[in-house]
Amino acid sequence: MINGIMEKIRRLSIVLAGFIISSSLVGAALYFYYDHFGNRPISGSVEKWGQFGDYIGGVLNPGLSFISIVLVCYTLYTTSRQSSIQSFESVLFELIRFHKEHLQNVKVKYNDVTYYGTDALSWCVTEVKFNFRLISDDEQPPQVRLVSSIDEFYKNDIFFSSAGHYFRNLYHIFKHIDGSSFLTSKEKVKYAKLVRAQLSSVESGALMLNGLSTIGGRSRAYIEKYSLLQEYTLVGDFKEELEASGALNFYAPEAYGDKSN
Repeated sequence: MINGIMEKIRRLSIVLAGFIISSSLVGAALYFYYDHFGNRPISGSVEKWGQFGDYIGGVLNPGLSFISIVLVCYTLYTTSRQSSIQSFESVLFELIRFHKEHLQNVKVKYNDVTYYGTDALSWCVTEVKFNFRLISDDEQPPQVRLVSSIDEFYKNDIFFSSAGHYFRNLYHIFKHIDGSSFLTSKEKVKYAKLVRAQLSSVESGALMLNGLSTIGGRSRAYIEKYSLLQEYTLVGDFKEELEASGALNFYAPEAYGDKSN
């Protein structure tokens, strides 16, 4: 709503500026004519008035025509941009709808128990924690151990066949936002925050681990640019363990909070 009001104010400002410039041109033309010929009496000759009209038209027409062209171009630009934004939002909201569907389709079956959605993601994080503590080489740096732990878990095709769609769709949502050249940087951040608000803390934690994997590494740029790891959680004390070990230094500080913070 605020953006709509600001857009209307900007349009009115441009129209007002065009009116002021046009009025200034008319005033300037009349002033210079009066300055040169104002000491003469008003003529009753049709020919003289025709010459005066030719003078006014010759002086004002180029300037007024240019202003008209500028206003028409601006109108076409704003109309085209508004149409692009409407198309962009239509695709974005459809991708968000797919995101919710894909989340419900993420499932893991373990010991005859099937986990769905965020419960399935929590179970996956637990498995990564298990790999990090018990399977990975303790002699390796923590960051390398964490990546290898995630990649080892992703070798389970049964899990990745369902979670892969979820993470790929989430990646394309932010790619759709970031690649829309008609949006300003502030508008991109606004839409990214809208999507970020749809993510639970469990999803943010799973997204963080996915961004460190070999398969999901491309999403790391968007995770950092749009601060997608705010308020993320990991099962148990896994978050504190990773933070203490320095394993999360793969991400820039901006990933965990907006730059304005």
